[in-house]
Amino acid sequence: MSAKIKAVRFDRVSSADQRDGYSLEAQRDNGTSYAQKASLNVVKVWSVSESASKEEDRTEFFEMIDFVKQNKIEAVIFDKVDRACRGLKSAVMIEELMDYHGVKFHFTREHLVIDKESPPQEKLRFYLGIILAKYYIDNLKTEIRKGINAKLDAGIWNGKAPFGYKNVIVDGKSTIGVHELEFPVGIELFNLYATGNYGFEELTKIVSEKVPKRKRKKRSKKGDAQESQIVEVEFTKRLVEEMISNPFYYGMMKVKGTIRKGTHQAMISKELFDACQKIRGIRAANALSTRKGFIPKPLMGVFTCGECDHAITGESVKKNSGKIYVYYRCANQKCPQHRKRVEQSDLFAQIKEAFLPFRKWTPKATKAFIDMIHESLGDLELYTQKMTGELAEARIELKKRIEALNVFKNDGKLSQAEYDAAVAVPMKLLEDNTAEIQAYQNADLATFQKGVQVIQLFQKAYDYINLNGNELEKVKLIKAVLSNPKLKDRSIGYEYEKPLDVLLDLPTVPVWWRRGELNPRPQVIHDKALHS
Repeated sequence: MSAKIKAVRFDRVSSADQRDGYSLEAQRDNGTSYAQKASLNVVKVWSVSESASKEEDRTEFFEMIDFVKQNKIEAVIFDKVDRACRGLKSAVMIEELMDYHGVKFHFTREHLVIDKESPPQEKLRFYLGIILAKYYIDNLKTEIRKGINAKLDAGIWNGKAPFGYKNVIVDGKSTIGVHELEFPVGIELFNLYATGNYGFEELTKIVSEKVPKRKRKKRSKKGDAQESQIVEVEFTKRLVEEMISNPFYYGMMKVKGTIRKGTHQAMISKELFDACQKIRGIRAANALSTRKGFIPKPLMGVFTCGECDHAITGESVKKNSGKIYVYYRCANQKCPQHRKRVEQSDLFAQIKEAFLPFRKWTPKATKAFIDMIHESLGDLELYTQKMTGELAEARIELKKRIEALNVFKNDGKLSQAEYDAAVAVPMKLLEDNTAEIQAYQNADLATFQKGVQVIQLFQKAYDYINLNGNELEKVKLIKAVLSNPKLKDRSIGYEYEKPLDVLLDLPTVPVWWRRGELNPRPQVIHDKALHS
């Protein structure tokens, strides 16, 4: 009888994933049975409940990796691919164990065994399993944010109140009210700036002298305890600059580049706001297009300065030959990048380089990914049903608490003030519960079908960006693909929008370790300037 192969097993369940078939007990039974049939001698088992969201917090997983290296383990058993990997960092470690330590990985529920000799199609199944799980989680986070942003859709600011305003509770719900001391000072600030006689430093001094510094709680960790201390919030030149350009003060809200109508009291008129923008020298690009002889500058509004984060402005220059060239540079005259203008054709050439990785996403790879999505939808649908069921039960209990408080108030056992204080917490929990239920309901089959369409679209992205066509139309694709693009030293830096960052980074996973980077980024980040 041949000797058994030396192996370890790693069972993992998240705090939100305890349904039948995926519990630690089920993974233990399944893994034990599998090891016996595969003649694997399991010398150590990790049984982990991980609730932390960051890969850096996976202490047991890193312990297992070290144990495998130090004890010459030949095989590692996981229940599924998503039990092993919570991101590309985990995948890189597994890749290293396969390539440099000869370890074989067994994923029992998916009937998948891979090592360094595995054919590409088997490894593709492994990587697509990672991507699919990450894509679903990112999708879910997006839907939860949509629920939270429902207040924004109703015109109610959902964050910290800006200068001149304060966060207040009305009828158990958070909203924005006027700050009695700061509001009139803010009005004066805008009126002074509109005269053109005051700079940001002078306005900062004026405001600092008229309004006491704000105080806020700052938490610091000492040992295992959390301590809160009151610290003063400095009123800075940067804050004045942000105020001058913030549409919140004329009754609007800027949320991720879009302007929405707010229900809060406006501090100034739109006319005064526009007057301040004129003084600052910032004008909308579409207003310039109405001028006679206007030269289009399609890349205005695409990039920000990589040094000072100001907008990038465009300018046209007519040479003696009569040919017109368009250049871009930082709009901030005090920034060193203002003197480093770059010609439009050079920028488009760099943008084309950013689209080069899309050539790797071939029709064959696209089909494999889409097939993997359809195979896994059943699992994800069961998970969604379970979570919405638990949330619905919690919703019933919250409603009971609120109804009981209503009875106490109606019977005279609670004053209005006592009732408002007591009902605030369950009302907030109920609001969050509703948003989360909606998020799970939206992260369904229709969402994945939309994801399929996105993958199919970006398969053609490289070809489209290289066509001779309307550059203004190309800008729409650039904004859809590149996240937070920067311009510095005449070179562009950028990230890819999700989930493209994961999809495009997939083929480069083994390269990280050969370069010796111990902490590879899960996000594809390019910066031509760094390699010049």
